[in-house]
Amino acid sequence: MRLHHLSVTAFGPFAGTVEVDLDEIGRDGLFLLWGPTGAGKTTLLDAVVFALYGRVPGARGEEKRLRSDHADAATRTEVTCELTLGVERLRVVRRPEQQRPKKRGEGWATEQARLLVSRLTDGGWEPVSTRIDEGSEHLRTRLGLDVHQFCQVVLLPQGDFARFLRAEPEHRAELLRTLFDVDRFARAEEWLAEERATARERVTGQRAQVSTLLARVAQIADVEVPEELAPELVGAGAGSRVLPWVERVCSTAGEELGAATARAEAAATATAAIDAELAAARALAERHARHDEVARELAALEAAEPALAPLRAERNAGRRAEPLRDVLHAAGAAALEAERATAALTAATTGWTAVSGGREPTATVGRELRDGAAEARALLPEVARAASLGRSVAALDRTIADLVERCAAGEQAAAGQPAAMAEQEARVLRARAASAELPGLRAALDAAEAALAAARAADALDRELTGLREDARSRREAWADARERWLDLRARRLDGMAAELAAGLTDGADCPVCGATEHPRPATAGGERVTAADEDAARAAADVAETALGAATTRVEAAERELAGLRARAGELAVAEHGERVAELTTEVRAAAALAADLGPAEAQVRRLAEERERVAARLAADREELRAGTAERAALAAGLAELTARLTAARGADPDLAARVARLSAAADACEAVVGAQTEESRARALADTTRRLAEERAEAAGFDDVLAAAAGLLEPGRLAALDRELDQHDERRTLLRHRLADPELADLPPRPDLEQLEARCAAGTRRREEAVADLERARRCTGALADLVGRVTDAELELAELRDWSDQVTALADLAHGRGSNARRMRLQSFVLAARLEQVAEVASRRLLDMSGGRYTFLHSDAQGRNGARGGLGLDVFDEYTGVRRATKTLSGGESFMASLALALGLADVVTAETGGVRIDTLFVDEGFGTLDAQALDAVMGVLDELRRGGRTVGVISHLEELRTRIPTRLEVIAGRNGSRLAA
Repeated sequence: MRLHHLSVTAFGPFAGTVEVDLDEIGRDGLFLLWGPTGAGKTTLLDAVVFALYGRVPGARGEEKRLRSDHADAATRTEVTCELTLGVERLRVVRRPEQQRPKKRGEGWATEQARLLVSRLTDGGWEPVSTRIDEGSEHLRTRLGLDVHQFCQVVLLPQGDFARFLRAEPEHRAELLRTLFDVDRFARAEEWLAEERATARERVTGQRAQVSTLLARVAQIADVEVPEELAPELVGAGAGSRVLPWVERVCSTAGEELGAATARAEAAATATAAIDAELAAARALAERHARHDEVARELAALEAAEPALAPLRAERNAGRRAEPLRDVLHAAGAAALEAERATAALTAATTGWTAVSGGREPTATVGRELRDGAAEARALLPEVARAASLGRSVAALDRTIADLVERCAAGEQAAAGQPAAMAEQEARVLRARAASAELPGLRAALDAAEAALAAARAADALDRELTGLREDARSRREAWADARERWLDLRARRLDGMAAELAAGLTDGADCPVCGATEHPRPATAGGERVTAADEDAARAAADVAETALGAATTRVEAAERELAGLRARAGELAVAEHGERVAELTTEVRAAAALAADLGPAEAQVRRLAEERERVAARLAADREELRAGTAERAALAAGLAELTARLTAARGADPDLAARVARLSAAADACEAVVGAQTEESRARALADTTRRLAEERAEAAGFDDVLAAAAGLLEPGRLAALDRELDQHDERRTLLRHRLADPELADLPPRPDLEQLEARCAAGTRRREEAVADLERARRCTGALADLVGRVTDAELELAELRDWSDQVTALADLAHGRGSNARRMRLQSFVLAARLEQVAEVASRRLLDMSGGRYTFLHSDAQGRNGARGGLGLDVFDEYTGVRRATKTLSGGESFMASLALALGLADVVTAETGGVRIDTLFVDEGFGTLDAQALDAVMGVLDELRRGGRTVGVISHLEELRTRIPTRLEVIAGRNGSRLAA
């Protein structure tokens, strides 16, 4: 993989577009990406990772803030990267999800993420994919690295490898898992653990099943399970003690079955005889009960006979009155209709009297009233027309008055326009002169403000630098004291090592030095005892002090460089003089800006005055013409309104208006016609009532009733006559039937009533004895049957338990081995064993570069020993010091030595990961920071290793802010930070 070109727009601290031609700056194979802290050096590397993987590495990617805060709303965040993968040159253009102003209306719209992957062909760039998922997969398959591997192999972050160098084995495994695929080995561990749990569960389940079967046998046979066959002991020892006990239980159950059969047969014979005697007695008792029931019901019917006499009389009257029902109803309806007609005539007469004026209610009078109402109704539309004419005249009066006012105002406005136009033209001339002067004033103000800010910052930084230098001096003294204390404690511990070893000796145990089991004169401490924890704490304190010293020194150097730059930008003037100059220029700029800002409004006002002058003249002429036409129209409408008003006044008469006249005449006509119609209806209804009454009287007399009222009283409600017939007929029929039943031979001449209670008690006792015997027999049969079935099930379950126990032992031993337990002497898990092999390869490859950088002193050594307190081993990493011939922990290396070891480890890990992922060649590498801890000789050695990489055909980019690297690496790309974002130096 080789990077050719990178373009970044509105990304991180870069507000605009910056482009990096990696082919040009990397033509020598080594270049420096230089700039102050926070300028955006690492952002360029983030842009490469974002283009290829759609995310930013490390903690910076957790915030998901890719878009530059300095960019304007119209600029889209975008990264373009050209690179070669294998034989294919690709161009990757990626945009993140971002907010943009809406094209219509106000507010913001969300623009979705985009990815375009193109391939360079003879005909130019050819699209490969425009889909994010498809394009990302295309890049991933050709890179052969996931994002974690890419960030460790291509970017070489030194901070991560410094932590990796000093980490404990379990923490070192976290990084190795992100770089090397050990998922299949982890899945194998998980599968073995699951199989072990499954086997144990199956064994436990099978033991529970055997225990359940034994409990079932004991429950069926009503016995206790022996203690040696308790659930926790089943299948625990060799040999089978289950089947003999089950067979003994089955034999006892067979003997009990024979005895229960004999008892059940004897009880059944005795019970049959008692049942026959009880059946005969129950039949005789049932005949006595039937005879008593019939006799009681017949006596009740005969006692109810006197109460039925009124019902029989009611039924006789109802049968005679039923044929008169229709004529009686007709006479009643006619009488009611005559009464309603009389009431209606009285009401109509009352209403006519109120409006008649003394006239008689006749058809002629009604027609005269209708004609008068029609004449008045015909003139009602003229009333609406008169009102419309009145409104039109009033509207014209208002319009004419408004036009008179508008004409006067237009004449006044036209008279004052020339003076206003002259005033605005003078205002335009003043604004144009200020606008021409403003750019020069602003440029002078910007320069003065920049110089003032630089002067103030230089004074503040000069004061701060004194404190930083004092802090660095105090931290250097603290580091010297801490290191001296650590060396002193180490020497004292070595002096008292014999006493420390002697403290752990016990009689009978081997001496770790000589192997003897007797300890006649163990050494004792001569003074205060120094433990390993004391030494480790002192060494940790020295490391912390050394780190703090390096950070303080870096802060002093950065402050001195920044102070020099600020003094160069501030110039020779003092802060007070800069302030006076800025205040003077600010006043001039504000005055000129105020006048220049008025240019647009002044010119617009001139245009508006010209347009207003033309508009006023046109409007005045139109208003004068409209006033003349309105005056003529108003005179014509007023004449027509006077004529129509005279006609309507004559037609209204004494009424308030025509509508009231129409309503009055129409109401009087309705009242007259109502009286005439009521008189006719009353005469007809009275004649019909007389006719129907005479017919009803004749029919009632013929039916045997005294008068019409007696006949009406004899009428029954609908259905009452039929109900009476049913009730009386059923009574007579039931009494006859009961008399015939008492005469039946089955109920006459019965023998004495039997004693059923005594017979039922004897039968119940015999039945209980038979049921108990049958229940005992059935329990014995079920017991022997169930036990016969359980014998086979117990045998099968015991055999399966033995097989499962053997399989569980095998799986458990293999799972414990893969998880670093059991027979695994090294206590290494399977995936840790694989990672240890990879770490051993990395140590071998990294040792060659570390040997070069350290002047032949250090090499890496892989260790698979267990950690402290018995922690699992396999991922230990030490260094071998050729000067002393001693194997040392990586934590004992100094700051510069740690950087060289970290760089060598990073390069070695990159080579191994590259080989692991299929031999993908990495032609472009970036080394990020860490050079500040090296002295001149060590820096020469490191630069030699980087030159070796360059000679191998690779392009190496070094990211740093050190001034010394600017002199060592001639080709460099400088990032400059500013208030409006970062940019690249020309």
